[in-house]
Amino acid sequence: MRREDLAWNDWPAISKFLADQMVCRVAIHDQPFPYVLGQSYRFVDGRFLVHCSRFGKMADLIRRNPNVTIEVDHLVALLKAPKGQNTSFEYYSVLARCVVEWSEELEVVRAQQYEVLEKYRPEKDYTPIDDFAPAQITVFKCKVVQMSAKKRILADGQYSPPGQPQAPYLRYPFPPPAAVSSLPPEAFNPNRFSP
Repeated sequence: MRREDLAWNDWPAISKFLADQMVCRVAIHDQPFPYVLGQSYRFVDGRFLVHCSRFGKMADLIRRNPNVTIEVDHLVALLKAPKGQNTSFEYYSVLARCVVEWSEELEVVRAQQYEVLEKYRPEKDYTPIDDFAPAQITVFKCKVVQMSAKKRILADGQYSPPGQPQAPYLRYPFPPPAAVSSLPPEAFNPNRFSP
């Protein structure tokens, strides 16, 4: 990483960040351009759990080449300074190179779907997954083989590039992002569908 002052090496914090975010971007080999798409996911044990239709382009491309790159980011605030070139952001960003294991076996698909639901539906107030949906889905376990992360947060004293005077930034926070932690408690009420 060129900007070592922005390197984020706190693995427990990175893991917590990845567990909380809602969407990742997956870059897949295609010709003549990479194919990039946003996906819901769960990050657990060094793997991104992702799924898609078994009849679509994403599944087809990953079957041909199981090497993907996954990116997750979160913009925190806009930073403004008197010099135009010092306009910037506070952010968190994670980039992971992964090798994908995929499956279309019904019980493997169903088991991974339940594992992902633990992130989005920890209250477990849903009816069981039927046989129709898993027959339409391919699941991917994207095992991280290389990961880098960076962050720029003013509270950490990361203002300007090394060797430059500190810029007197004005900070304008963005509203909370789509994240599990930004949902209200009633989103996880196991009795919401009860009569």
